Formats: sequence, C-alpha cells, structure tokens
Amino acid sequence: MSTFETLSFYRGISATHEVDNPLVLTPRRNRRPRNSPASFHTIADQWFSSNFGIPYRSHGLFVTSDKFIASNYAANPSHVTRIVPLSSYKFCWSPRVRDLLFAAQQLAKAPATEIFKYFDTLDYCEGNLEKAHELQHEVMLSCSLYVAIPIGLLGEDLPSSSPSIILPA
Repeated sequence: MSTFETLSFYRGISATHEVDNPLVLTPRRNRRPRNSPASFHTIADQWFSSNFGIPYRSHGLFVTSDKFIASNYAANPSHVTRIVPLSSYKFCWSPRVRDLLFAAQQLAKAPATEIFKYFDTLDYCEGNLEKAHELQHEVMLSCSLYVAIPIGLLGEDLPSSSPSIILPA
C-alpha cells in the first residue's frame, strides 16, 4: 500500500521558515484562503464536512507530487518541502481537480447550491493515494503533526528557478 512515507508529496513554504533543517509542524486549524474567495472557501468546507466529516479546506494541508506546482506556492524554489505526516492522517483528493484555485475564482459569486452541485460532480475521495500521486493532483492532508523536509536536504533537484507566480517576492 502506498503512503506519504513511500510516495513524495511536496508543499511550498514561506520565507519565514529556514530551509537548512527539517521542520516539525502542526497544521493550522483555521486556515484562511490566500488566493480563493472566502465565500467559496466557507461553502467548500461545509461540503467537505458534510461528505467526509473534515473541513478539508480550512483544516487540510495542501500538497502535490508536482514540484513545480509546489514551487508556485513557495517563497523560492529552495522553499519546496517534502511532506510526511507524523501522526495518524486522512487525505482527500479528486481525480478531476488538479488545483481547485481556478474553479474557486470562477465560482466566487455563485450561490451555495451551485457550488454544492459542482462539488458533487468532482468525485472527491479519501483513498487511492498512488493515483493522486500519479496524476499530480492537489491532495488535502489532515493530520495533527507533520515533517517538512526541504528538498535541497534530500538531494532532489529544485524546481525551475523562476519566481513564484502566486506569492509576492
């Protein structure tokens, strides 16, 4: 069975974190969206809570197997980290959604019923981590503790050195 220990998933981190040692971190439980509309975020959390018992949008740690995508959320390429949960965990992902950010922006002013209907078509699930890894789709990880290992410490190639397209320089 594939796990976060056997498959590499990445996350970009901010410049407030040093990248010379692994970091043991606790996920935020009140994550506010940085790039998605707050109304969409709230409605999505309601949908995830109703369907999976976890408000994945505000309690989840967003990871991907695509280093380049992770680098778009990082302060710079050296701030891409491999994520491994250190506690029991659950995860959720969709085989239809690579990154929900774009849909969130398109549905920003949609009523809750329309957003719920949209989510009902996305086939979100809490299994088949290997397929999520293969497709390089966004995975929302719910855990109480994780380690973020800067990829430079792992001897892995850094993603393109282009500046982040999401975080300001």
